[in-house]
Amino acid sequence: GCLLHTKLKKPQGEVYYIQAQHQRYDSMVTVIPDVKVKVNELIIQWLSQDKVFEQLSEDLSCILSGKVPDVVPTKQTNNRSLSPPHHKHPASPRSSPRVPGSPNRGSAVRTKSNRTPSPAHDIKKSSPAISNKLKKPQEIIPQFYFPMGKPSSPPERLDDSLVTKIKGLFDECKDGLIAKKDFGSVTKAAGLPLYWKCPLFEACSSTDICSYPQFLQVYEYLETHCHSESAKFTRVLTKGTRSHLIWQDFNNLIQDVIDTHPGMSFLDDAPEFHARYIETVTGRIMYTVNRSWSSKITITELRESNFLKVLASLEDEPDINQVSDYFSYEHFYVIYCKFWEIDTDHDLIVNLGDVMRHADGTVNPRALERLFQGTVTHGKTDTLTYFDFIRFLLAEEDKSHPTAIEYWFRVMDLDGDGYISLYELEYFYQAQLEKMRLLGVEECSVLDCICQALDLVCPKEDTKITLSDIKKCKQPSLFFNIFLNIQKFLDHELKDPFSNKEGEVPLTDWEKFAAREYEDLIADEELNKQYEYEDDFEDEDEEIPMMGNVGMSAVETYGK
Repeated sequence: GCLLHTKLKKPQGEVYYIQAQHQRYDSMVTVIPDVKVKVNELIIQWLSQDKVFEQLSEDLSCILSGKVPDVVPTKQTNNRSLSPPHHKHPASPRSSPRVPGSPNRGSAVRTKSNRTPSPAHDIKKSSPAISNKLKKPQEIIPQFYFPMGKPSSPPERLDDSLVTKIKGLFDECKDGLIAKKDFGSVTKAAGLPLYWKCPLFEACSSTDICSYPQFLQVYEYLETHCHSESAKFTRVLTKGTRSHLIWQDFNNLIQDVIDTHPGMSFLDDAPEFHARYIETVTGRIMYTVNRSWSSKITITELRESNFLKVLASLEDEPDINQVSDYFSYEHFYVIYCKFWEIDTDHDLIVNLGDVMRHADGTVNPRALERLFQGTVTHGKTDTLTYFDFIRFLLAEEDKSHPTAIEYWFRVMDLDGDGYISLYELEYFYQAQLEKMRLLGVEECSVLDCICQALDLVCPKEDTKITLSDIKKCKQPSLFFNIFLNIQKFLDHELKDPFSNKEGEVPLTDWEKFAAREYEDLIADEELNKQYEYEDDFEDEDEEIPMMGNVGMSAVETYGK
């Protein structure tokens, strides 16, 4: 059959679609109102009313001020219905008009039994349901992000007995004022680690003494607003000025460790090394904790690191060298001496030629050139500072560290597209081949080397390696050494797979390197000392022996 659509316009303004469907035995004409057109007409008439416009303006003001407008019709505002006032909607026709040209003119025209109700009637009928729905209270999503730590329930309050104990410490002092050197007792009484004492004192007072009200103001804020140890530490070090830490924030804390820790007493006679030790410890903190490479340690990064745990352990460990993370003097000695060897003019700045002399030139020169192109520093530069060298040495000696993996991935990603392609692998391995020829080592072809590297990493895509692929690799150090350090790669090839003894405490590559180098440096210093006694001569321009003497003091202190 055929389907005929005809659009008619009624005198009252209603629009209908007439569907004429002709079948074999009968015909049926159905009249269906165009609801969409009628609803649009009603809405336009409703919006054109003055009172409706005023009410909408009031509702908008409520929304902007954070309030919920009252949309339930009341007796005073009953004209806010969608149906315009004083407008009687015409009823739907009981019968449909004939269609001009219909083949069955004499047959009775059928009418639709379930006619479509008026749109205005539907809206009025559904208004109570809508109003009831709007009256229901809005669902409140509970807070799930707590930058300052998740508060306890009920809210934390100051312990009265603890406050009384702290107040007693102040009352015992003259005029109720405590000096900076005696602030450790207050810090411990407040339940905080001992070596928070210096930054905590500076957060309470800007002078050499602190009063009880000054301390209570800071302590009360820490207990009521900072609900995690990392948030409290950040608040103390920044004095509440920032929500992140920068490397300068650690200076006074580390200086206090030098001045008061029993394992650092030998440095009392060598104040010239204080600044270098502080810079070394700070560099290690930023290298390990600042995983975002932003030079800003966030509360989350601090919480996810082990720094606060290591800082708290200083109180119970008299030997500073047993704290291998961050504060070890032996590690500082190794780092500073390695930098001193290549910094020939001792201006604490090295260039590309200086860095190429590191480790007897075993590091890939093409990789070293990338260090000065802004891949791991803030912008291109012709020189590296001692702070930059700390990151380089830590990454070079322990390539399995998460920061080291990111460090060398940036170096090898020449075009910065987030992948190490086969071309980039070949680019770095070509320099390794030249070193193999100089060493007289049997060469491995580029194809074999790349296949070995791909088998080692097992990337998701056969032709390129992502950072995630290397982090999932069990031997990231071996992968990087194939292309970046030929000597370490050859040492791994000749290494006895059963050299590790069972029962030994596993050490990181950095800890093994630092222990080995420290022993060599001390042995060299002992030999130099014997020569000095025999010749009765001391070179005033050579300052490494002075560093060695300090190192020997450390050895004698710990009975090495």
